[in-house]
Amino acid sequence: TLALCTWAFVRSMKRHLSPEDEDEMTFRVELYEKLPFDQARGIIEAHHRPNRALQDLSLAIENLPMHYVRKHKIHQALTVFEDDLGSSERLLTSPVPLFYSRHTARFLSVWLLLLPFALYDACSGSWNHIAMIPIAAVISVFLFGIDEIATQLEEPFTILPMQAFCD
Repeated sequence: TLALCTWAFVRSMKRHLSPEDEDEMTFRVELYEKLPFDQARGIIEAHHRPNRALQDLSLAIENLPMHYVRKHKIHQALTVFEDDLGSSERLLTSPVPLFYSRHTARFLSVWLLLLPFALYDACSGSWNHIAMIPIAAVISVFLFGIDEIATQLEEPFTILPMQAFCD
């Protein structure tokens, strides 16, 4: 049951960090399939599911037939799980302010709009300064791509393969 309790914690953490109702039904079905009914129901009905799964994991460790020193070491590793859960929750609940994202996008747009004026003299060797168009286009694609990556990284749990981590 220790392995199942570990899986339940990781799966509960994934569900907790995912957007509302993203995989709620799948989560419930998986818990009822893999865990005893009372344990699955306890996790599903808990206010904070990962903490409940962590409690079940701690109880499973306590029931192991081993020396208390080894149990203490395993509980120390469990504390690392809890610290990582707290860090993940802080990442999730402290997004980049919306005005920062908007300001960055507007500044980037204005900068790229004025870029051809800066490239005018540098492209004087081409016919009718035609080289400005591909240069400005390539720079724009790169910079808007970086801006999009930054926007995606504001909420890392939506782009990471969380299910693969759980399996």
